[in-house]
Amino acid sequence: MENLEYENTLKDIRVLIMSYSNMKPLTTESHKHLSNWVKNGGVLIYCGKDDDPYQTVMEWWNTNGNSFEAPSEHLFSLLHITSPLKNEKFNVEKGVVYVVKQNPKEFVLQENADQHYVDLVKDAWENATKSEKLQFGNYLFLQRGPYDIVSVMDESVSNEAFSVNGTLIDLYDPKLPVLSEKMVQPGTQALLYNIDRIVNKKQPQVLATAARITDEKLNKKSYSFIAKSPVNTTNSMRILLPQNPKQILVKTIKGVELTEVDSSWDENSKTLYLGFENSPDGIEINLNW
Repeated sequence: MENLEYENTLKDIRVLIMSYSNMKPLTTESHKHLSNWVKNGGVLIYCGKDDDPYQTVMEWWNTNGNSFEAPSEHLFSLLHITSPLKNEKFNVEKGVVYVVKQNPKEFVLQENADQHYVDLVKDAWENATKSEKLQFGNYLFLQRGPYDIVSVMDESVSNEAFSVNGTLIDLYDPKLPVLSEKMVQPGTQALLYNIDRIVNKKQPQVLATAARITDEKLNKKSYSFIAKSPVNTTNSMRILLPQNPKQILVKTIKGVELTEVDSSWDENSKTLYLGFENSPDGIEINLNW
């Protein structure tokens, strides 16, 4: 809600579900943005009885000339609808508002109450899209830059696994393997780094590591940096390079070379895996190709 002043916050939102059963709006400005969004075609579902004690605290909606019994009444006034006493649906210019006089927790505390909620969202979605049917799945999938985040539920509409394809670093595996496909089974999650979405693949860089990387130095045939992380922990990192390095030098800040270093090269992804014991003072890595 604090981001509603930014134009793109609601740009791609077709159906918005909200409640004041817990958090309350800090200012009137958020309601102005919400009402404008609805009037321009947005579909809003408001859930709540507005009966918790914090609805009546001394706040902007009941002070300085305002006399609303709950903050939602201010929103409804901007939408030109009378504060409803029961479940109702309102057409507001190009948009639609559904008012559900139930606190959200009731959807799970009352037997089969979730079906009413699902049916409501389905109706709202089809109202918003005019033609698209609401689809149901057993997974949650997000992309954030190069990261793929997946969770597959084991009590849902199916028991199917979810497949992610690409050049993927499995960040939940200590060895950071590179996979072409990751099958996420029901009841499990995955956090993946998709190398295919790196903007500049020619730029040597640390893609994943259990350390803070500083002092990076890049030359035509070499790449070096310092990795800092707590003592008595093992570092696991994968590094993007132009080619398999001819020389790998891992040493302490005092110049003592580490003898127990695990390394392997993956030609398909052009990445080097390194594993070694961490130091809070820093471990210097020098790679030459």
